Amino acid sequence: MAEKQKSKVPILIAEDDSLLSDSITEFLEDKDFKVYHSDNCTDAIQILDKFTINIALIDRKLKNSEGYEILDFILTNGLRTKMIVMTAYGQDHSIKENIRKGTFDFLEKPFKMETLLKRVDNAVRMYELEYSDEAAEVYGRSTSIIIGESNEINIVRKMISMAASTNSPALIQGETGTGKELIARNIHLESDRSRKQFISVNCASIPETLFESEFFGYEKGAFTGAIKGKQGLFEIANFGVLHLDEIGEMPVEFQAKLLRVIESGTFIKLGGTKEISVDVRIIASTNKNLKEEIVKKNFREDLYFRIAVFNIFVPPLRDRVEDIPLIAEYLWRNLIIRMGRDYFAPDINLDALKGREWRGNVRELRNHLENSLIHSEFDSPILTYTTGLEQDPKPDDPSKPFLIDDVIKLHVLNILKSTGNNKTRTAEMVGMGLSTLKRKLKKWEQDSHDEE
Repeated sequence: MAEKQKSKVPILIAEDDSLLSDSITEFLEDKDFKVYHSDNCTDAIQILDKFTINIALIDRKLKNSEGYEILDFILTNGLRTKMIVMTAYGQDHSIKENIRKGTFDFLEKPFKMETLLKRVDNAVRMYELEYSDEAAEVYGRSTSIIIGESNEINIVRKMISMAASTNSPALIQGETGTGKELIARNIHLESDRSRKQFISVNCASIPETLFESEFFGYEKGAFTGAIKGKQGLFEIANFGVLHLDEIGEMPVEFQAKLLRVIESGTFIKLGGTKEISVDVRIIASTNKNLKEEIVKKNFREDLYFRIAVFNIFVPPLRDRVEDIPLIAEYLWRNLIIRMGRDYFAPDINLDALKGREWRGNVRELRNHLENSLIHSEFDSPILTYTTGLEQDPKPDDPSKPFLIDDVIKLHVLNILKSTGNNKTRTAEMVGMGLSTLKRKLKKWEQDSHDEE
């Protein structure tokens, strides 16, 4: 069988020196790159908007503009393009700042073509490591594992497979911390859209007045301050999945507009006149009872019936107790690795975790385990469950578990004592600002008076 021909890597050259631009183009085309070129920001941005560009070679100074306008477009729109800045001005502050923000590399003029090729090859390798189909699939699946063997979670797995086999909208319901976004990601990973975008947005975090511009985008001049157009979430998620987390927080006025997009697959940008067509699958999630919200006139009934084609309920931890040790062990192992605690991390009594209510579900369990791991570094009593909602125990009461605040307090006070009450030295030793230390000491003193 003949080996599949490797496609040419698309690269943009934004350079207004025609001799240099032609030389780079000829050189890179000879190295089997697909080259696009422009001598100004406007045309370069149009190329980036129309084509998938892996690498962009951008001159710092272009005709009547700064090349950084192209960098801003790439960063603002979340493009994957690796950027290499070409400059005759050396590594000044603006270049260092743009490298910090996301520019991959820079080339100081004049440069040799061999040097250019090395920088481009490095960018290509980095692009392939980050964005290859294989890398995306491995990363996506490694962060989207559903842990559990209970009947309840196996039912959820079956529902995920059923929902993944279609392109219909799905609604995921469950208490806070049960992993609703995890379920949404698994539907996406098992579907035929798995290699496309998965965009998750928390509706509760969007100001009511900005829903339309966030979801539909806007044209240049649509309102004061709109100096250039912006893509909305529907355009960004085209051919992929848009996960609407906490959809119950979406304003009723915008719900009607969302319903229209789901029904027709079209919308109009703010300030625009042209209808834009998109192919986006909607997966919504909420911790609210939407039927009750319908009665309260907080949620549209017609939208509910449209998004709840597949209705998946994620059970709370208290309803699948046998899964708690499995989840805890998985979280504990990952926390140890992430926090670099493998050299002293203790074992945990997994069965002891099964008797708790876990009102915050997996999120609360993770919080407890992370607190326990931090406590272990201070040789403090760990694994005695506390939600952090009870009254703080006194440090000298051995019958009660320490909270992490108590550990920090004791640690700081011990250091303060060892320095002869030298606050400046204490702040340096505990890695705390002097004003922060003074504020905490004042608070602890007040708390002590309150307890008397």
